[in-house]
Amino acid sequence: MFGFSHITRKARQWRAHQKRAAMESVLMDLPLELQKDIGWPGPADLPSLSSAQADIHARPML
Repeated sequence: MFGFSHITRKARQWRAHQKRAAMESVLMDLPLELQKDIGWPGPADLPSLSSAQADIHARPML
């Protein structure tokens, strides 16, 4: 049954996903040299992503 605890859990999951997406966006906006320095995986280090997703990460931000 849909209860308050279920709604609360879904809201927390959604918020955590939003925070993670925002942080990834900030990190992807950094120059590649800085990404390497902090240990953020480069496009070649992401084998689990499909080629379309890897292309998104490989594109330079203008």
